[in-house]
This record gives sequence, C-alpha cells and structure tokens, in this order.
Amino acid sequence: MSSPRIVAAMTALVPIVAIHSTYLVSAVQGHVPWCFPYFESCTSISATGRHGAAYFLFKGTMIPAAMLLMAFWYLAYRWLRSLGDSRNAGRTIFVIGMLGALFLIVYTVALGASGDNFRLQRRIGIICYFTFTYLSQLLLVWRMGHCRMQDATRPWLFGLCMTTLSIGVTTLVLDAVIDNYDDYEDAFEWILALLVHLYFLVILVTWKGFRVRYEVR
Repeated sequence: MSSPRIVAAMTALVPIVAIHSTYLVSAVQGHVPWCFPYFESCTSISATGRHGAAYFLFKGTMIPAAMLLMAFWYLAYRWLRSLGDSRNAGRTIFVIGMLGALFLIVYTVALGASGDNFRLQRRIGIICYFTFTYLSQLLLVWRMGHCRMQDATRPWLFGLCMTTLSIGVTTLVLDAVIDNYDDYEDAFEWILALLVHLYFLVILVTWKGFRVRYEVR
C-alpha cells in the first residue's frame, strides 16, 4: 500500500526546487543575471538550464519530474474512480495529463541544443506542457464537483485554475497591444510555472486518507 500524497508532494516540489536551484547555479556561474525573476523578468526558465552545471541539473531533475507527473495523473484517475466518477472522465484526464508530461520531456531534451528545429521543439514542448497540464487540472476540479465532493480545498484549486487562466489571457492581450511585451514575458512565465505546480501541493491536502493498494500476481 502506498500514499498518493507523497507523489503529489514530489510532483509539486521537484520542479519548483529544480527551477530555482538551476537559476541559482546558473547565476553563480555568470550565465544569467542576479535578480528576482518573478518581477524583474531578467531571464527565462529555459535560459537558466542551457549552460554549465545548470544544464545537467535541469535535465537530471525535470525528466524525473515528468515521470512523477505521469504517476500523479494515473493516481488522479484511480482517485476519481474511488469517488464513483465515470471511467471515461477519469481516463480522459489521465490521457491529457500524460500528454502534458510527454511534452515536458520533449522540451527538456531539446533544451540547450542549437538550431531552428530544436528551438521549435522547445517552443512546442513548453506550450503543450502548460496547456495539457492546465486542462487536466481544470477537468479534475470539475469532476470533483460532479462527484459532489465537499472539500475545503476545491475552492482553492478552482481559484488557482482561474488565476492561471486570467494571467494566461492577460499575456495574450499584452502581447497584442504593447510593443515591449518581451520585457515582461519571462516574469509571466515564472509566475505561471509556480501556479501550475502549487496546484499539486493543494491536492496533497485533498488526498488525505486516499490510499492505493497494489497486488502482484
């Protein structure tokens, strides 16, 4: 028997710690400037993992983070089934979440490689990772309501999803109406990444008492 809460905690904390550790290592080695990237927009998350020791740190942590994400969405499927939700709904969330995790791997593998093809691969990878992961998160909150689950964390999960959506829409509007949007884009990227990963920490509380038993035959 295992605790899915451990997987939820690691799904949140591994990428959060990895991203910030990579930034610190890259800044110490002089590859990115010292700043508070959430407000100063001095560097992108991608730039922190392109050079030096940070290159190996980023790849060595984000690929396991993608594997944890896959495990999380499988457990989310099992959890919804335990609440009495339909198999198709849980399976849809699982498949979309798995796609997000796979695109995170695509992005991570391409990071640091030169060439237009790798640049396109990185862009597709990171956009699809955020998009599919967010959709899975939003669908999970929706199915919690469908299962009539009365939990204090559901408003927090919904609030995180709406905040993420609002910021995402804001970035699109700013990109269309101001010429110097590039000066702010990196900061929005850091904020969105943090919100997406904080979602899994809230699930950690939601899954209190949830257990999964495995049998070997």
